[in-house]
Amino acid sequence: MDHAVADPFGVTVRIAALFLRSSGEGVIMLERAVGRVSTAFGVEVEILVLPEQVLLTDGDTGASARVAVVRAAPGLSRLDQVVELEALVSDIERGLSVPEASRRLDTVEASAPRWPRWLRVVGVVLFTVGFAPSVVATLGEVAATVVLGTVMGVLLVSLEGRRFEALTPFIGAFLLTMIAALLLSGLATRSGVVLVVVPALFIVVPGDYLSAAAAELIAGRITSGATRLVYAALVLALLVVGIAAAAELTGNDRLLTETPVEPTLPFIAVVLAWVPFSVGLVLAFNAPLSVLPWLVPTVIGTYLVQQGATRLVGDITGALLAGVALGTFAGIASRPAGRPPRLVLLLGGFFVLTVGGLGLRGTTALLGDDVVSGFGDLRDFLVQMPSVAISLAVGLLATERLPSASRAAHASTPPAGPR
Repeated sequence: MDHAVADPFGVTVRIAALFLRSSGEGVIMLERAVGRVSTAFGVEVEILVLPEQVLLTDGDTGASARVAVVRAAPGLSRLDQVVELEALVSDIERGLSVPEASRRLDTVEASAPRWPRWLRVVGVVLFTVGFAPSVVATLGEVAATVVLGTVMGVLLVSLEGRRFEALTPFIGAFLLTMIAALLLSGLATRSGVVLVVVPALFIVVPGDYLSAAAAELIAGRITSGATRLVYAALVLALLVVGIAAAAELTGNDRLLTETPVEPTLPFIAVVLAWVPFSVGLVLAFNAPLSVLPWLVPTVIGTYLVQQGATRLVGDITGALLAGVALGTFAGIASRPAGRPPRLVLLLGGFFVLTVGGLGLRGTTALLGDDVVSGFGDLRDFLVQMPSVAISLAVGLLATERLPSASRAAHASTPPAGPR
């Protein structure tokens, strides 16, 4: 695209395109960003958002009306760009000119990923090791996850942007299950192979996509929510098929049966493990280190609220209260300038609430003829997915900032042209 002559509509389209690439958590953030930018520029932009494309039309109803279509696969690997974009949108609202906004966009679009590939592999390892104690709280599980997380990190970074990227969940599930069944058979036999590989696979488990889909459906974005739900189900199916195929190939179908394991790590170790998890999330998804002071308490707080409420009143209420707390905190903490965007604060909590992991465990358990564990996990999955979506929606709506009178008046004035 030629940016030699910047105009409000063109800048708005470019901002929409960048937000679309990071819209794995839903389209609502994108819609709000486009609305904020067009209002600040004094132009009217109509927008139709789908999970993988956006149709934008300027408000001119005459022959000169312009239409733009942008397409991108939604993802979360460039949280650094999300942070920069949020700052740019805020600066536009404070009066940043169209030419300067265009120059800032040039910088964001041309920026390389914040962290080198090897450090992102380290991030995936930290992410998986930090998550492992919440699945099986034993030293053996953590040690196995170091190995499996390294393999998953190399695979994730190597396939990103390449032809077979879409098959990463299947390839990862197949490869890690083979390693667990053949080289970590003691652990896999004791707990079941899924509990051994889930921490390393959780970087691609679509729990956030499933919750985002449910939230979009609740918010009335039927088309985008239904489409995202189908896509998330496909990713979950790729994981299940990869695990089942590897178990069958090694002749260890019985490893699909899930067996509870007595925790040996103290509760404080499970809580503190969320610190390396948060560091790993920052590195794996290219977020700036400046978000860590906000991300760590958000993740640990979500986990503690969920655990405490679950022990007092049950799983469903625990998920609801944790989601409300997460959504409320993210809505309030992200308001002031310079704070991490809501998406960044929500992402860690999405992983903590582990919606997609229950679906994966339930389906694979059924394939291993473990009917009791399988139906139990699937039941919890089908209840927790809408519970997380509902609770996050409540928290975000409760903290949603209404447009000010000055912004509303500015939006109704005729556009003054490029500034």
